[in-house]
Amino acid sequence: MPTYTSDQNVKSGIPLGGLGAGKMEIMPNGGLDHFTFLNSLHRPVVSSDPSSRKGILGFHFALFAATKKKKVSRILETQVPPDYSGVSSIVFDGRYPFARLQYRDEELPVRCELEAFSPLVPQDEKKSGTPAAIFRFKVTNPTRVTAAVSLMACGRNIIGDWAVGRFNQVADTPDILSLNFFNKKTQGQDPLAGEMSLGLVKSRKLTCTYLGEWNMQSRPFVFDKNGFSLGEAWAAFSRDGALPNVNTERAVASESIQLGGALAAQAVLKPGQSVTVTFFWAWHFGGYAEGKMYENWFRGVHDINGYIAKNAGDLYETTRAWTRDLLALRIDDWIKDALLNNLYPFSSGSHWTKRERFGFFEAPEVCPLLGTLDVRFFASVALGLFFPQMDLKEITQFAEAQRPQGYIPHDLGNKRSDLASNSTNGLLWKDLNSKFILLVWRGYLLTGDEAFLKRMYPFVKKAFYWLASTDKNKDFLPDNEGADTTFDLWNFYGASAYAGGVFLAALLALEQMSVHMKDEELAGEARRWFKNGRSHFEKKLWHKNYFLAYNDTKKDLSDQQLSHQLRSQKVNISCTASQLVGQWVAHLLGLGYIVSPEKVKKALQTIMELNGSVSGFGAVNAVLPSGEKDKSNGHAENVWISMTYVLASLALYEGMEKEACVLAKKAWDNVAGNIMNPWNQPDMVSSVDGSFMFGDHYMRNMSFWAFAIAYARKHKDMAAFLKRIRNGERTLF
Repeated sequence: MPTYTSDQNVKSGIPLGGLGAGKMEIMPNGGLDHFTFLNSLHRPVVSSDPSSRKGILGFHFALFAATKKKKVSRILETQVPPDYSGVSSIVFDGRYPFARLQYRDEELPVRCELEAFSPLVPQDEKKSGTPAAIFRFKVTNPTRVTAAVSLMACGRNIIGDWAVGRFNQVADTPDILSLNFFNKKTQGQDPLAGEMSLGLVKSRKLTCTYLGEWNMQSRPFVFDKNGFSLGEAWAAFSRDGALPNVNTERAVASESIQLGGALAAQAVLKPGQSVTVTFFWAWHFGGYAEGKMYENWFRGVHDINGYIAKNAGDLYETTRAWTRDLLALRIDDWIKDALLNNLYPFSSGSHWTKRERFGFFEAPEVCPLLGTLDVRFFASVALGLFFPQMDLKEITQFAEAQRPQGYIPHDLGNKRSDLASNSTNGLLWKDLNSKFILLVWRGYLLTGDEAFLKRMYPFVKKAFYWLASTDKNKDFLPDNEGADTTFDLWNFYGASAYAGGVFLAALLALEQMSVHMKDEELAGEARRWFKNGRSHFEKKLWHKNYFLAYNDTKKDLSDQQLSHQLRSQKVNISCTASQLVGQWVAHLLGLGYIVSPEKVKKALQTIMELNGSVSGFGAVNAVLPSGEKDKSNGHAENVWISMTYVLASLALYEGMEKEACVLAKKAWDNVAGNIMNPWNQPDMVSSVDGSFMFGDHYMRNMSFWAFAIAYARKHKDMAAFLKRIRNGERTLF
């Protein structure tokens, strides 16, 4: 698992927050950072001084421990503001949706550990959409003497875009003590308008206290680490571990006031005893733009607090159960690691509106296009396993956005779900309609939902006929006309292995779908197109031992003709990592072979030898027969993490398990070990040094779950685990 220490330069933390609810990240240094729950998914609230510390000022946990001989208080971070003491070091173990922190400090007479998580429960959308982050601290007394211990959590009121009007309110119930953050008057379209709550789950072992408000800003006009103050909260807490139980609920009336509040839990531990203290952050920022799904369940933080009070134990156990199940599998640790941690976009990149429209943003900060179809084709493998009904909803949204001529758009909108775009570059892409057809069939295979299939079938037919209309040279394959696929910086012309292969797989799915719908006319049409398209695909694209990137001529070519045509851009002889994506998805959906099995095997071996060997960080997208990288464009010469995982998955289907694992591990080791940023991954990395290039929180890398599906074909324990994820429902193996 990604285990880091607080002195390493880890650039992201485990995201904590529900589906479409926004998140906060807990960092390896102990700080809380990168808040997106304040309607800030596309511009996270981050530390004002990220060069010196990771963590937003005002959001902290602290520990007090006292014996007869010593009294120690520490902020549970390693980088703290001046005049405060932090712990010496932290060991951080990230296993999304859990983060485990071990705090180390020789001065502390007790041991302290934190298990932070957000609920993520397969097949349970509401639990998984809870707008909250939960923090379970465990303090143990290893000494031979009794120790008094206390944990404190503090927060800063950041409701509304102006400090004036903010106020804090303590609520004390039999189950929880909460400190709620409000603002008396926010403007209608203020994205920061909402509510937050810091909660503490009560137990008989704990004495719970609070301080409702103080000013965290000690200097006028400036709020930074040099002017930050924990004020009377720290004075009281560091003295005896308790807070004074004062809350005026007075609203801020002037600038230069950053309103803080804190909760504390005390216990007395005899030698060898432990205590668990559970805090949580909850939030409710509805009513902005398209709203949030959680508004349909909760009217505000009081409702969320009550839900957590009743369900905290269940939320933990149901989330822990499936992760524990995965970790118990008899497979390599890196596979478990990659499976868990490639799910993080569930928290950091998902969008779920009040009208129940759902999707992942391709890259929420640098490319905030919702649902990007060419990318979700890969990424949504995980969504289909964990939340199949949400997968069907998103596919339906694309169907509803279909253009009159049958073209399926590229995405559902920029920072929104209701204004679809055709593409990123003005071209009509040749891979989107094929992928839509395949996604519809996959959705049906996973759910058996006849109503869904019947509803989608007219859209599927229109999608096919539009694709057929793009075949200008009558080779029964879509004609590429430039950068009109997911490789949108890379020109392809005529028949391409990528778009053509995915099209052949779509024809196989279309045939099965048409037969199921008793549409023999379209089934026959699909068979005819597949037979002829496959023949032309092999004749025009097969070259010695792999399929060419593209061929825009009317016939197959000799080596001499290839050399001549290359100069005229009629043919691209690169060996591409993506040339068999169509075969990968055909295997995934049990459709059979799109071309000769012998050619698939030979091409795969060639790809592994060429594309898989020229970089230590994954499969290079395009390599020339000489073994040199194709440097014609940035996409060709570098590594797409997801394409590496897909290629490795195909290798598993074709019996090359050792080679598959070596290749996929390259990509994961780069993300987790070389760059140390597994919870904010790009789409593309440099083939030279593995450095991150394009994308943030990129959804496509969730395709690693396709690796698990392929792996399950020959590994019964993985197959059994995936069936448990699906609650015994249909699977793809």
